[in-house]
Amino acid sequence: MEENKELEENKELGKIKKKSCIIIGVVVIICIIIGIVSFYIINKKNNSNNNEVISNNVKELPKPEITGGARGELGIDKNINEDTIDEYLGREDSVYRDMRMLEDPGNFEAIGGDRYLSGYVDGFEVIPLPYIIPVSGLPSEVGDTYTGTTLFYEDNGTYYANYKESMDIIEQIFPKDKVIFLMCGGGGYAGMTKNFLVSMGWDENKIYNVGGYWYYKGKHSISTKNEVNGEVSYNFDNVPYHKIEFKDLTKSDKYKEPDISVTELKISTSKIEIEEGTSFKLNTIVVPNNATNKEIEWMSSDESIATVGNDGLVKAVHEGNAVITSKLVNGNKRVSCDVVVKKKDTSNQIILDDISNEANEFALYDSDKIAKKFENSTENPDGSYKEGYYDVLPDGSKRANERWKSERDRYEQELEEALNTQANIYNKLIANKKSFVIIRYTKECEEREYSVADGAAKILKQKGYGYLYEHMDGREVAIQRSNLDLKKLENSEGSIVIVKEGKIYAVINPNVDTLKNDNEVRNWLSKYIKID
Repeated sequence: MEENKELEENKELGKIKKKSCIIIGVVVIICIIIGIVSFYIINKKNNSNNNEVISNNVKELPKPEITGGARGELGIDKNINEDTIDEYLGREDSVYRDMRMLEDPGNFEAIGGDRYLSGYVDGFEVIPLPYIIPVSGLPSEVGDTYTGTTLFYEDNGTYYANYKESMDIIEQIFPKDKVIFLMCGGGGYAGMTKNFLVSMGWDENKIYNVGGYWYYKGKHSISTKNEVNGEVSYNFDNVPYHKIEFKDLTKSDKYKEPDISVTELKISTSKIEIEEGTSFKLNTIVVPNNATNKEIEWMSSDESIATVGNDGLVKAVHEGNAVITSKLVNGNKRVSCDVVVKKKDTSNQIILDDISNEANEFALYDSDKIAKKFENSTENPDGSYKEGYYDVLPDGSKRANERWKSERDRYEQELEEALNTQANIYNKLIANKKSFVIIRYTKECEEREYSVADGAAKILKQKGYGYLYEHMDGREVAIQRSNLDLKKLENSEGSIVIVKEGKIYAVINPNVDTLKNDNEVRNWLSKYIKID
């Protein structure tokens, strides 16, 4: 009996425990529900207080008024800006647009900003301006921003739609019946957006340039920037971002391909050392080669030291240091070359003697006169000349311009006379130990775009220096009949021979492909001849 009684008591105790557990469970559930509801109510209240949404009692808006100073140049409003925008958030009659890209190619860090969307003001929707219109007029420190496809393009101050849907998209983003609050990083993109909208017919009195998030100190800031152990990252997952899918749009009849931007400038050398009075050609390589804007401008940090032309030709003026910069005309990219100008070393240069008297005795014929010989004469079938006149002979010749009728041997005779006369002049100058230049001209010179021989002759003539000009017509020439060292003249056709004190000082065989103008020839000659 006792066992049955104990059994009954245990059963009753189990029932009591079960009821207790149920009661406790119900209480716990009720507590959880009360907690959730309380949290929701409290959080809703906090959000309501935080957002300060003004609906029925809308604060009267002041008329847009541009502030003064540098901020005014961006078009930032005097009354509604980063300091006061909190008072105007949540209006049902307004839209709020942040005009930045999530990641901008421009270097906004250079002006104290952030190329990334580091944060935004709660209530603003991010609309990237560089996707709407091409961006221009940024500070040079920023460099180039996005240059790809845009909804509109600008031509002489007028905007044209690239897509048939462009205007509809703009009217959707910026409803004309709403007040429009614009913001960006520093206020620049916001100002550009307002100017664009006004030019397209929007009411400027309903558009406010609030300024820049970088300077916002209010309580509605939402950050996307994370920094852990010095590593910075950005989270754009929850950013209210208006994405524009160009691939889904239809090109308009006036569609314009986006400009291909310059990604890099390269210069042929980053440092040069040149002497006073010489020059050096710098070249700039634009990357990519098919960039839309490839126009380059050059500048010198000190033109008293070195100047530079539009073609990149650097001229050394005076001993010292200067920086030559190549810059993209319609862009911010640039590249530089350090120029060290050294004092000119004249120790190895020679001073040419005045040989005008000797040269006047026999002014050698040149290629133009050779050409006239063929123009003004006729040739018999056997190769003999029917008639003509010897303007190939120098002016000092007694037979100059003499009309003649002769066989080829007459011409040979006259040419022989000319060569012997020239050789006699060389020997006379050599005997007197005079210094002079022999410019050797070939028919190949006529076929080249620029003649080094002609350039050298012109430079020396302008300066009044002693030189002799010789045309090599595939024959043994006068210089080889002189007392000069013939071994130094091997393969010297087309060269310039410098004679110093009766002996060959230098035989210069220039690479004519590298000497393209008189300045380059002048620099080249100045290595051997003192040219003031």
